[in-house]
Amino acid sequence: MAQRIRKLTDALVDDVLKTLSKESLSNIVLIADCTQLRQWCDVRVLTTDSRVDAVFSLYSDLNFLATAFWCRNVKSLQQIMNDYSDRLVGKEFVAICTKEQLDQFESACVILKPIEERQMVADRTTELHCDCKSSPVRLTMKDAKPLRELYRISGTPAWTPNAMDLGPFYGIVEDDGEITSVAGVHYVTPYGTEIGNIATHPSHRRKGYAAACVKAVVEDVLETSELAVLHYFADNLAAQNLYENMGFRYSKADPVYFVRATCK
Repeated sequence: MAQRIRKLTDALVDDVLKTLSKESLSNIVLIADCTQLRQWCDVRVLTTDSRVDAVFSLYSDLNFLATAFWCRNVKSLQQIMNDYSDRLVGKEFVAICTKEQLDQFESACVILKPIEERQMVADRTTELHCDCKSSPVRLTMKDAKPLRELYRISGTPAWTPNAMDLGPFYGIVEDDGEITSVAGVHYVTPYGTEIGNIATHPSHRRKGYAAACVKAVVEDVLETSELAVLHYFADNLAAQNLYENMGFRYSKADPVYFVRATCK
């Protein structure tokens, strides 16, 4: 049997997606890395003959090391991670894992701090509820400046306008032009779109604005994606109440874990 580790190429994409889509909710971040986000990721594939045994992604556009992976077993994970040894050894990096993936990761890495996240979904049969009387509008790049200010005020200053190229953003715009609430996406794929970049001005909270914006984004992305997916930290009770009351349901992959790790 011939084993190879190669950078992801167009010739490999179909085989990789066929493998990852068998459990798409467990692998949705990695699917995005192999498709829409591919230009920002160093994705490598371990194959045995024509069989895909591991896929590993390392982001190249962030100021910290972030990864995503799928593997057939721990040995294949160790093999493919060794291909990144020059960039991972002695460094701290992060990943989002299912419980099964976390167990695999613990065998290949030193886990520093797993934090439980919840994964919720909505599809075209989901009836999302929202009592907000204001109607969100789709935002464009011309709204980047007020959006940056909203994200700064609400505590998410890392947002960049490039995110608006990935998919729809909807916001509540006041009569004076101020954007007081927004929701958008982290990525868009046919298998699922992650809803994110959600923020509301502190003086306009508890008006249902966030629910209205999220609902607008979900309705838009479900035109092309099978699912709308979102994540929140398990101790974020406000997010839990919002999404449960809206009608999102917990996914088959829930819970997942935000993990900090180093190589052994």
